Amino acid sequence: MQNILYLQAEIYGLREDLRKIEAQTQNASSDDLNDFALDWFTLASTQDENGRVNQQWQKFLQLRLLLKEYNEAVIQYHQMSEMPKPSTNDLAGLQEWLRRPSLGAVYLTGRDREVWSQGTDLVAIADRPRSNRLRSWIADYLVPALHRIGRHLRTIRGGNSEFGTNFAEYSDTAITQAANLLGTVLASLLPVVAIIVLYLIEGMGIRLGLVAVFSALFSTCLWFLNDGRLIEVFSATSAFAAVQVVFISVSGQ
Repeated sequence: MQNILYLQAEIYGLREDLRKIEAQTQNASSDDLNDFALDWFTLASTQDENGRVNQQWQKFLQLRLLLKEYNEAVIQYHQMSEMPKPSTNDLAGLQEWLRRPSLGAVYLTGRDREVWSQGTDLVAIADRPRSNRLRSWIADYLVPALHRIGRHLRTIRGGNSEFGTNFAEYSDTAITQAANLLGTVLASLLPVVAIIVLYLIEGMGIRLGLVAVFSALFSTCLWFLNDGRLIEVFSATSAFAAVQVVFISVSGQ
């Protein structure tokens, strides 16, 4: 971003210089200079008294090169801004690998030794496959928690890998499959559980309250499992609530 701002300042300065030169040529007594604003060939081919490219065309060529560099920098910045940020768990794992003697034990001593300490300016070149919030929760919180418990109980031991020793690797495919399985089970059980509970409860007021509870739980699960848009969550929740209301009205007769 700082490079873009500097380029923008340079472009602005060159543009002001060019506008001044253009004003001078328009007020000059020479016909060729007056034709600069009307004839591109005259502007590009006219030389000064030393046989060099005239100052106005030379200044424009400088501005053209700078504009090209500026546009490329803006496009690159936009493309890099679209790249995903590293997950908090991945960055913490890298920092631990750099710090712990039993892992990587890579101590940077140069001026770039703090480059991995903050994740605000870092991007993930090869990010994890796009997934829902449930998979992210399993990968970032549940698996590390189970790993710490396993290490404490000494049921998990680190092995060798390309990154060194004392590493325990967990398959992204297995985590994704576990998340999909759990989401499928919840999607199958929640409507059935709601109907069973509403069937067992007698009071109409309690039933209506349970409809609200189950609808809120359904929308939360839908948001957590599907990453759906708000309109999709609202539509599905309305349909789910309508099914419960119909069941209450039928069973209450």
